[in-house]
Amino acid sequence: MSQEWAVETPKGQVRVSDLTLDALIELEDMCGEEWWRIIAHPLRTAKAAKYVYAAACAQTGAEPETLTPRKFEEVFVQVPEDLPDSYQDGLPLPEGAASTSGSSGAPPVSTGPQTKSDG
Repeated sequence: MSQEWAVETPKGQVRVSDLTLDALIELEDMCGEEWWRIIAHPLRTAKAAKYVYAAACAQTGAEPETLTPRKFEEVFVQVPEDLPDSYQDGLPLPEGAASTSGSSGAPPVSTGPQTKSDG
């Protein structure tokens, strides 16, 4: 299962991928990086770490504590990605439901010889 970054704030955990688009736009401006890079690597720079932590705190209504590199392991944690494991027809299945191979609706492709029908 894939992992993603989360931030432990004084008032609870926030997955970095759950920050609002407005927060991500601000982070892009403040950090000078694209939002997807920030989500993938919130510890890439001290500036990114500081502002991602502040954005996560703002989302929970917490007052940010002073952040130091020693606290990175406590504050920035990797958690299992919470995307569904099974899909059917492009839609996620409820937990515990058996997945099916599904069909795209396209006719099956034959690699054998083609026959002409008289008719």
